[in-house]
Amino acid sequence: MNCQIASEHLDAWARTKLADPITKQGVDASHFKISGGIIDARVFLKNTTGYLNWDSGQVEFEKYIEADHTTVAACKEHIEYDRVVYDHFKMAGEILDVGGFVGTVREFLNDEDRYLSIDPFISALTKITPEGRAAYACLSKPLNFVCGVAEFLPVRSASFDWVHMRSMLDHVQVPDLALLEAHRVLGPDGKLLIGLYVDGGKSGTRPPIRILKDEIKHVLSQLGIDRWKDHHVWHPTYKALRKLIADNGFHIQDVFWQPHWNDTVCYLLATKRETV
Repeated sequence: MNCQIASEHLDAWARTKLADPITKQGVDASHFKISGGIIDARVFLKNTTGYLNWDSGQVEFEKYIEADHTTVAACKEHIEYDRVVYDHFKMAGEILDVGGFVGTVREFLNDEDRYLSIDPFISALTKITPEGRAAYACLSKPLNFVCGVAEFLPVRSASFDWVHMRSMLDHVQVPDLALLEAHRVLGPDGKLLIGLYVDGGKSGTRPPIRILKDEIKHVLSQLGIDRWKDHHVWHPTYKALRKLIADNGFHIQDVFWQPHWNDTVCYLLATKRETV
């Protein structure tokens, strides 16, 4: 199967999960616009605070992907950095990867697991590099992919066992809405796994050199020098990330600090409360 997968080539189970991202009512693939063979279910909040920042950040991310020259060896290193996380958290069943890009987390799933990636990068599947394919076995396998945003997920309510959000919550326009959507699409016993760099790390305190660098970058951006402009929508501390999760209907069950990143990247496992 070609990497750029037409809507009719979504696995049958994935097609049954589709819903209008606004009404949340179940629909079939023909309900959506198709762009380059991909379902385009994106809903943008263009007149809402934060949209321009989000949009510019997305543009920069796509430019970064276009220029990606990561070597096979570096890709393999990152696989090993991540392996300890997914040895700790064993995702299984039906998994929705929000901001999942080309689905590299599949490297740590079993073949019988059902996986769907939703990401706003409409051309994501054409950007898999030869180096990435050589390192990640999963990138040579068919992928269920729908173009959409975290705040308006185009899937039915209570339809997944897991929602996975890795390195993306600091990029979404409205983090609260993204978490409410995760709550909606998870089944009663569903699990949310969030992985994120947190400002100040485990201690919650940024070192003085980091504060100075951030101030310099800010001043340069104010002067129109965008080379070091920060395109993240927010920079949560560990405390703020925990509050976000709790405020949107989840209980935190487990926390794992990814060893390679020196107590700056944490993964939190959460389950649903009955009411938000």
